Amino acid sequence: MTRDELDAYVWSQLSVRKHAAGRRVVSRIVADAVRDWPSAAMARSDHGEVQAFGSIYAKSLARRGNYGMGIILTLVLSALISEVVKTLIRWWLESRDNRAAMQAMRETP
Repeated sequence: MTRDELDAYVWSQLSVRKHAAGRRVVSRIVADAVRDWPSAAMARSDHGEVQAFGSIYAKSLARRGNYGMGIILTLVLSALISEVVKTLIRWWLESRDNRAAMQAMRETP
């Protein structure tokens, strides 16, 4: 799977909140999440730990990210980042191929 395919997959899985931010912002969130994806830490964790780690990771992305959203949309953006991370976790957990694809995307600028 390519980064563009992952973007499309994530976009298709998100709720209507995605429209408040737009596809460009969602793509930037996915790119940021992939770039710093904690594969090694998550691989050593059980399912519950991965879900908890995802919540922490989403908050970290929200704090670091500069997605050009106004103050009013900050709450929507925070919820959207959480949704993106949850979607990526589900996808990552689905198969070894997905985990290998994530690793390849991390290594490709």
